Amino acid sequence: MKQLVVALLMLITGLALAPAEASSPIKTSPEGAATTSPVSFEAIPLNLEDRSKTRVGKLTYLGGLKIKSSDPRLGGLSSLIISEDGSQMLTVSDCGLWVGASLDYTNGQLTGLHNLVISPLLGLKGESLYSCDTAKHNGDAESLTELPGIGLVVGFEGWHRLWVYGATMNDYMMHKLPHPLPLPVTIMDELATLPNNGGIESLTTLKDGRTLVAISEDNPKGGDIVPAWIIGETQISRFSYVASEGFRASDLTTLPDGDLMVLERRLTLMQGLGARLKRIRKEDLRDGKIVYGEEVATLSYPYNIDNMEGIAARTGPDGKTLIYIVSDDNYFPLQRTILMMFRLED
Repeated sequence: MKQLVVALLMLITGLALAPAEASSPIKTSPEGAATTSPVSFEAIPLNLEDRSKTRVGKLTYLGGLKIKSSDPRLGGLSSLIISEDGSQMLTVSDCGLWVGASLDYTNGQLTGLHNLVISPLLGLKGESLYSCDTAKHNGDAESLTELPGIGLVVGFEGWHRLWVYGATMNDYMMHKLPHPLPLPVTIMDELATLPNNGGIESLTTLKDGRTLVAISEDNPKGGDIVPAWIIGETQISRFSYVASEGFRASDLTTLPDGDLMVLERRLTLMQGLGARLKRIRKEDLRDGKIVYGEEVATLSYPYNIDNMEGIAARTGPDGKTLIYIVSDDNYFPLQRTILMMFRLED
């Protein structure tokens, strides 16, 4: 999938310039100094042809950023967590990295970020998983969620697995060792059959703080109906998610009311680049259920998107639901790392 993304984007995208970079302060951890990386950003419009547009589907645009850094490790961002107050973001890179930053707002609009921190994910023996070669050194991190009081759960592709890091958004850079998420052998066997680049890219924690929902990107048998799991403390259920019209699920988040929001992406030569958000009602999360989801918004040209792979939600100061999406640039110079913020209009 990533090879197709790069090849097609060579045909349909172009380079853009960014303002000068500024260094961020230094943060420290018990294992030593973790310096922040230089970062620059510029505001981007929702619509490339009409900068006055702020609405798409049931979403109202509240600002977006194109993010750049002279640190070559920035890129490949997959999945997204935003703190409850909106001040911090955390994501993982498909080259085996944590990537976090502080977010800035003006009158409720996303206007900047600082304190960009990049730190390697660790393996079971404490080794760095950072690698951007073809094999990616088993560090192809594609999904992320937090189990309160337990840690951050990271889903990997290639070697399909879920690992738990005993860390929070505030101390992910402190070199925490992972532990495999205990799953039944049958589930591990199912994960092993998923396509190499079609594993669990969508992962979230339900409102109970103890239950995970995971959706695979592809079905090993082909088709638009992909396997999904509800992973509880004592029971695991299976359902199916329908990803139609060339779209595939790339991330998942839990909304404040307990429903789920799926971020889907599409890139074909005929249809171009697209992103779609679909809502899954919490009552549809049942064993054996085939879930279609309800379309919230679809973005394609002239809407200003890239290869969108991460989504997060939180409650704003006015009680409204805020949605954030982030892109994976595949470490390819013709793509961009962009972060966008929306208000969900019911």
